[in-house]
Amino acid sequence: MVAFATASDLGARMKRTFTGPEATWVDGLLADATAYLQAEIGQFVAPRKTVTFTAWPSSGWVDLPQWPIVSVDAVERDGVPVEFDERPGMIRVPGDSKVDVTFTYGHAVVPQNLTALCCSLVSQQILLVEANIGLSVGGLSSLALDDFKIAFADGGEGTGLTLPKVTLDGLRRTYGRGDVFQVETVT
Repeated sequence: MVAFATASDLGARMKRTFTGPEATWVDGLLADATAYLQAEIGQFVAPRKTVTFTAWPSSGWVDLPQWPIVSVDAVERDGVPVEFDERPGMIRVPGDSKVDVTFTYGHAVVPQNLTALCCSLVSQQILLVEANIGLSVGGLSSLALDDFKIAFADGGEGTGLTLPKVTLDGLRRTYGRGDVFQVETVT
């Protein structure tokens, strides 16, 4: 998996340079944040990939399992090309016998807002680690060290690898399958 952000991306946002073991640690945190975002989105987002999968059509329809679809490159049944009609997120083939579908999906470049969210999640974790708190403060309402204080209005509920529900809903609509429905009726 390619992380949505690099240590350089995070360093530019935090006005820091990460090198050596610290850069390796940051790369691990960025990979964790990317995995979290991918899981919440429910789709592989970037980089672009071409895959082949086997499907059994239902009334001729085959749902494509990833989004966004760049192209449907081939549809075959027993090694023979099959004609198909493409619709958003699905294809229609003649018959219901199994088919092998090759298609390309994903963004060529990680969308900027996913890079920013990945960096935001990791910067929060770095702040907690550098304050010797850990990666999450679940239940902690405030912490004071000398004249530095961190306060969590929600008792730390939103710390660690978490994003607000409204942000997650927006990510799922934008990068997940969204609101794609089959509107054509087959009789």
